[in-house]
Amino acid sequence: MLETKEIFGRSESKTKKLGTKGCSYIGKNVSYPGGEYEEMGKAYLDIVSPHCMLIVGKRGTGKSYTLGVIAEGFARLKEKYSNNLSLVLIDTMSVFHSLKKENTNESEIELMDNFDIEPKSWKEDVKILVPEAAIKKARQNGEELHFDEILKIALSRVEVHEWLELFDLEITSSTGTLLSRVITELKKKGNFSFEDIYRRISDEGEVEESTKNSLKTLFEMIQKLDIFSKAGMDETMVEGGKITVLDISHLGRLGDYELRSLIVSIFAREQMAKRTLYTTVEMQAQAGLGEKEGVESITEEYPIVYMLIDEAHLFLPSEGTTLSTEPLLDWIKLGRHPGLSLIMATQEPSALHASAIKQSDMIIAHNMTAKGDLDALKLAKQSYMKEGLDEVVADMEFKRGLAMIFDDKRRELQMCRIRPRHTLHTGVDASALPPEERF
Repeated sequence: MLETKEIFGRSESKTKKLGTKGCSYIGKNVSYPGGEYEEMGKAYLDIVSPHCMLIVGKRGTGKSYTLGVIAEGFARLKEKYSNNLSLVLIDTMSVFHSLKKENTNESEIELMDNFDIEPKSWKEDVKILVPEAAIKKARQNGEELHFDEILKIALSRVEVHEWLELFDLEITSSTGTLLSRVITELKKKGNFSFEDIYRRISDEGEVEESTKNSLKTLFEMIQKLDIFSKAGMDETMVEGGKITVLDISHLGRLGDYELRSLIVSIFAREQMAKRTLYTTVEMQAQAGLGEKEGVESITEEYPIVYMLIDEAHLFLPSEGTTLSTEPLLDWIKLGRHPGLSLIMATQEPSALHASAIKQSDMIIAHNMTAKGDLDALKLAKQSYMKEGLDEVVADMEFKRGLAMIFDDKRRELQMCRIRPRHTLHTGVDASALPPEERF
């Protein structure tokens, strides 16, 4: 008997042409014939075209796990596809380092035969970036934190408006005006250090000393975090064929200063500019207005980018804004053409910006029962999703990995059981039981 295959995020005509090429195997389709639970046929996800996806569900129902499954799909792609793609994982809980470690969970390994997979790791394809402060803290506790590179961002990459928002300063205030003048002048010369900032502040002769000292104090507080430097990292976060795990779980907040959002803002803003430039050059070459050879030479420098964000409501809230709100909204609303994709996970869709739900062409929902969250999904999506949603939720049993997939491309609602991961999932619940008794 020929096994059925469902490909989500891909039109019927494209599916007929490509089949499962450029897809991630995510699990099995689920139905309830005669009221009995049944898994049949494989489920795939298109990951070579631009998408805006949302993964939702209560705490502990498998959101981060599903993000890991999707990430593995990028690592499994053939080189001719993967070399044109770069995956950046915004890790807010420090759970994606284990993409480098094959799965050793016995209960999950037992399930793998049903999904025709086996444990595997991708050590060479995954790059872990962590802040220097996290490394120092681990060493103080007598531990070594695994990483491939220290997360360092050049000061020149931060725009004036981002500093103002981070410090909650009005540009018309004396401190805000001084900051704007100092940073604008320094950015004209390229890279600069904290010492350059302090020197430039001191050189502002007609500014009151109290204003100078206030601004210096703000930057001194940021300097102590060891995130920013004159040159930044040697390598880029974006590299064709690579998965970059940007672990910002150790940053949290510095008082009212949300550094995680600043880092996401910088990355999202810069990639929008780069991909838009490349797409323009590519289109001009296709129209005979530029050199095609020049386009091919920068393909590796400007790969299509997928950004995966765990706890996305922290960066794109339904109420108020963060530093990353506008750059992420640009990805959601304008990213399709330049080739920027966003996959967001949240346990509170009602706390997520409405545009993130409305513009999502696919939603993977794990065990959604809260009325406010269900209403948020219903109000945002098309009629095919609204009709019968309550009934589907009522019939859906609690089974880890079981999810509803709402696919705009196919205009269908389909139930799916997410497959076990090839790699180890470290985002398991804390337990007082000894390790050998937890699963």
